[in-house]
Amino acid sequence: MKTVSDSLQLTQRRISAIREENDINIRITMLHELNNLSPIEERVEIPSLITSAYIRRALDIIQERAMTQAASA
Repeated sequence: MKTVSDSLQLTQRRISAIREENDINIRITMLHELNNLSPIEERVEIPSLITSAYIRRALDIIQERAMTQAASA
């Protein structure tokens, strides 16, 4: 059974992997995949033109939401 802690750890690992990836196209794909795994109400809106700065900001938002969800569980 998957716990909130397991879910947070998985999200953290995915975020780290995206941050470590150098290829922007792979980072974008990974960000879309991570975002699609999030509950609909917690997904970030991803624009059609994505920059590295946006990816960093989106990952910060996703990480913050995951930590908030884990703390409230």
